[in-house]
Amino acid sequence: MKKKNLFLKLSSTLMAVVFLAMSSMVLTSCGDDEGTDPDPEPENSVLEIVAESETHTQLEFFLEEYPDLISVLEGDGPITLFAPNDAAFAKLQTILGVESLETVNPDIIKAVLAFHIHAAAEVRRTEMEQSTSLTTAQGENITFNANGNIATGGSDTDVEFVGEEILATNGVVHVVETILVPPVQVFSMIAVHLGKVSQAVLLGADFSTLAAAIQKADEFAASASQPLLSDILSSESETLTVFAPVNAVFVSAGITLDAYSGQEWYGLIANHILSVEVKGADFVAGASYTTKAQKTITVLTTEAPIDADAGITSGVVLDSNGDSAPNGQIALENAYDSQINGVVHAFAGVLTPPTE
Repeated sequence: MKKKNLFLKLSSTLMAVVFLAMSSMVLTSCGDDEGTDPDPEPENSVLEIVAESETHTQLEFFLEEYPDLISVLEGDGPITLFAPNDAAFAKLQTILGVESLETVNPDIIKAVLAFHIHAAAEVRRTEMEQSTSLTTAQGENITFNANGNIATGGSDTDVEFVGEEILATNGVVHVVETILVPPVQVFSMIAVHLGKVSQAVLLGADFSTLAAAIQKADEFAASASQPLLSDILSSESETLTVFAPVNAVFVSAGITLDAYSGQEWYGLIANHILSVEVKGADFVAGASYTTKAQKTITVLTTEAPIDADAGITSGVVLDSNGDSAPNGQIALENAYDSQINGVVHAFAGVLTPPTE
């Protein structure tokens, strides 16, 4: 009874305040139901979202190799990042048939990562229509299909998003389970070379200097109406053996890309290619082979000392200029055994032809 009497004695002013407060709560509740609440204020940058995610460890690992991309993702923005998760990296690893994407040419990895970044605006999921085209940090555009999914993911033209978009202090993150591949610069090249000796030579991290030299040589070949080295390496009409100098060879020899003209690179690299498949077990001391440069290389020995710490696990030594002195030693036999057109041997040395 006392509680009831106290309630009845509430002043009319107090009742009005209570009524207004209750009305405000009802209106707020209705607003929630209609989705009118603003998005919560983000606390982390795009880069911090990637770093704190347990499913983006591979993306974080590879981004750390490219400070200029890091600067974009932690900058003021606005930025839109299409963030491939770890499952996406595993999928691409299977497609390429490699144990780790660390074995892929770092220039290619950077181009692929940059293709996931739109650094000009924060683009929300609702804005992704068939007419939308976003220029990426790599230079090519990301487009969308009628479903609002990504249409430029390499061979996949319907890349769906995983979960909801994640707002950042400097943009927005959209998670994908497929690595988006630039259609012109990278995907077209992967499609041509996949499963061939050219995949290891032109896409491999250990042979990135050689790949750059082949590109320079092919520029000469195109101007001189000669067969492109990249076409020779990706051809299915013959079976090849490639003695591929690893990056460290050029560094230790002081050979830079500018050391030779395109024509000189063409002749030099052609001297590392045979028109026959010779695997490690097939090498015999004294055997000789004719190269694509129409020169002769000779097997001096198959029992040279090996140095596992230096990465040399083969005893095969080759002479390429006819003076019976070693021009190099196979570092790793069958470094890449193609199922389509031959074998690549990692080579510690340069097979210079005889001086004319």
